[in-house]
Amino acid sequence: MRKYSTKYWSVNVPTLWDAEFSDGADVIYDNKGVGELIISTLYDEQGVSDEQLEAMAAEHLNSSVELEDIDIGDFSGICVSYSKDSEYWCEWYLRTSNILLFASYNCDEENAEEDEDVVESILESIELLN
Repeated sequence: MRKYSTKYWSVNVPTLWDAEFSDGADVIYDNKGVGELIISTLYDEQGVSDEQLEAMAAEHLNSSVELEDIDIGDFSGICVSYSKDSEYWCEWYLRTSNILLFASYNCDEENAEEDEDVVESILESIELLN
């Protein structure tokens, strides 16, 4: 494991995974090419509200997928997983006082369970930086 840090947060990246900043988001990916976790960060000095979080997740609020309320370290929010066009997706909409994170993991549908535990451990290791 190694630590990957941004301006606002850090996570533990497992062996055989890499992390980099690319196209405005942090990308943490499996070197075997199975899937990737992408985390976008929004900082708002005035604070992040539940309404902002729900606005981000709005596409799922009226759909048939099940939303799950979650708490990960200093962050709380919503998680949803679904399959679309032979791909498996899991999305997390997370917030803390001034930070809003949108994290998504996708892979081929047949590999949906291969990285599940690893991706969860990455997200569970998230730490807010001062």
